[in-house]
Amino acid sequence: MKRKIKPILTFATVIMFFTLTIIPATIFSQTKQTDEERAVCLHDYMFSLKKIEAITEIRDLLDKYTPIGINNLVCFFDLSSKPKDYDFLKLLIREAHKRGMKVHPIIHPGYPVKLEGEIKQHPEWLIMGRKGEIYPNLNLANKGARDYILKRISDVLNNYDVDGIRLDYIRFQLHNGFSYDKTTCEVFKKEFGKSPLEVKDDCGSIIWCEWIKWNAKHVTALVREVNELIKESGKDIPLSVDVFPDLEAAKVEIAQDWGAWAEEGIVDVICPMIYTNNLDVFRNCVKESVKIADGRCLVYPTIGCTTSHNKNTPEGVVESVKISREEGADGIYFFSGYSFKDEIIKKLKSTVFK
Repeated sequence: MKRKIKPILTFATVIMFFTLTIIPATIFSQTKQTDEERAVCLHDYMFSLKKIEAITEIRDLLDKYTPIGINNLVCFFDLSSKPKDYDFLKLLIREAHKRGMKVHPIIHPGYPVKLEGEIKQHPEWLIMGRKGEIYPNLNLANKGARDYILKRISDVLNNYDVDGIRLDYIRFQLHNGFSYDKTTCEVFKKEFGKSPLEVKDDCGSIIWCEWIKWNAKHVTALVREVNELIKESGKDIPLSVDVFPDLEAAKVEIAQDWGAWAEEGIVDVICPMIYTNNLDVFRNCVKESVKIADGRCLVYPTIGCTTSHNKNTPEGVVESVKISREEGADGIYFFSGYSFKDEIIKKLKSTVFK
């Protein structure tokens, strides 16, 4: 047996040498893998509603991402309004996996919801303002609303070969957009002696401060429940979260205490949304996020290409990648696919992703 193996190995070695020296290096660079996590956020409505056209569009886009080592796709999709002739998430997963890319669907617990179906049957799940007005957002302090969100995530875990779950809008609305419905206020009053409606809505009130922390506690409870749900599914996949980069402001304004999530170990990846062209601000945010994570979870700074808050340049995007690496981040996340244009891809390919 040894005599037969030796010539075969020798022949294979010759072929390998010939391949490496003769075939252009560009062929290999197009499929080169990287240990650095590089993600782009996609939206389902970036693609055609017709399956045949969508397949071509998805393939062309992913083939454009491959040479620069994009290995993760974070995608917005809507379970309740799939295009009639194809399932976007399944199609994206299929094409991504062919290219060694991972797919992380996004769930939005605090984002405005459609007042239909099960939600329409449970108006008590919605947020009520101080004057009794109703907002189309789920009250994350309401157990029924959280169970509804968990069911949606369970549907994704059971029906799709996903590589992770991403939570975005895992928070209340800006400016303390908490719910003042009767049940929520009564539960809080039973614990603290006063209803939030009975105190002034500013941080000079101790009870008001407790109200903020109480709501944050329920957001944290939801994150913990999602973490447990993933474990129970048997899937060994990460839970990542999009967060406001300023932790102290996030805790007060939107009840998002992501520092506690990192400390408790209930998230795997923190993605601070640093949508700015100011590189000093960007650096400070990355540095602070890495410090808070303290190795208990990974940090992928979110670089805004073009957002409602900033419009970046290819040079600015490149510098943001450099800063993220310098400050010890574990990966890079580009928002979003709409603005991750050819000029940015070209600049990355010739510099930091060369």
